[in-house]
Amino acid sequence: MLYNYAREILDLHRAARRAVADLMERVTGKLTIGASLTIGEYILPRMLAAFSRSYPEVAYSVIIGNTELIHERALEGSVDIGLVEGHIEDSHLVIEEFLQDEMVLVVSKQHLLARKKYVVREDLETVPFVMREEGSGTRLALEEVLREISLKPVKIITLGSTQAVKEAVEAGLGISFLSKWALRKEIQLGSLKVVRVKDISITRGFYLIRNQARFESRAGSEFRRYILEVGIREFTGIG
Repeated sequence: MLYNYAREILDLHRAARRAVADLMERVTGKLTIGASLTIGEYILPRMLAAFSRSYPEVAYSVIIGNTELIHERALEGSVDIGLVEGHIEDSHLVIEEFLQDEMVLVVSKQHLLARKKYVVREDLETVPFVMREEGSGTRLALEEVLREISLKPVKIITLGSTQAVKEAVEAGLGISFLSKWALRKEIQLGSLKVVRVKDISITRGFYLIRNQARFESRAGSEFRRYILEVGIREFTGIG
């Protein structure tokens, strides 16, 4: 019982400090951000670097996990802001799209499909797929596409991170669909090949989520505004 009261006192203390800082019109304090793996590894660092140039007094703590984990963290109020892949339906959260993503088919340079200008469904029937784990937004998007084209992979290799999936594809273990944001270096270096799939387009949204019952600090509101209004050019350098 004492523990629960102590937690509530500490939460109120933090909220009071934030409120006082807001009255002083200074954007300070600490933001706890939850991000799904693709966003946390390939987009969020650029966001934070750009935001810090305008608000250098804000400190950050970042939790990275799959979409399911970040959804849970937002619900329990342990993160100020969550950034996830794929749409979430939850009446307890405020959900806002901040970026459109495209998932593309990638193969190793030596793969037979790398020689093709584009592939068709039949080309995918006999090759292993490398996928993210259950609960991943990337996994959910890929499974939805496979259902739409009535394709059941001959073999599925499951790995727990986007980087591991890329390494497996490069090594020739299989093929995969990954976010274009996660592939910029590999495409530039030529270590992976993007192959277009005829009549198949995989797009999804990246979403900002937050618990509507949680106090929103000035730093949190400014970071949210920055993501939604300043746009992708500012924090990725991409037009």
